Amino acid sequence: MTCLPNVARDIGANRIVNTRDGHFHHPFGDPSREANAEREWRLGAARAAVHALTEAVDGPTVFEY
Repeated sequence: MTCLPNVARDIGANRIVNTRDGHFHHPFGDPSREANAEREWRLGAARAAVHALTEAVDGPTVFEY
């Protein structure tokens, strides 16, 4: 999971979850969000990561979240 998918692709990661709603310093969320919104965002990010692991890929593949 990253907010810099091009870097992950360049180093050869096969499954990349782009956390576009995250910030550079907070790829797993936004500390300025309210607790419930942050929890929902993190659960969604975790689900996106699990989904990426279940998909067959042929080389670097970016999954958007």
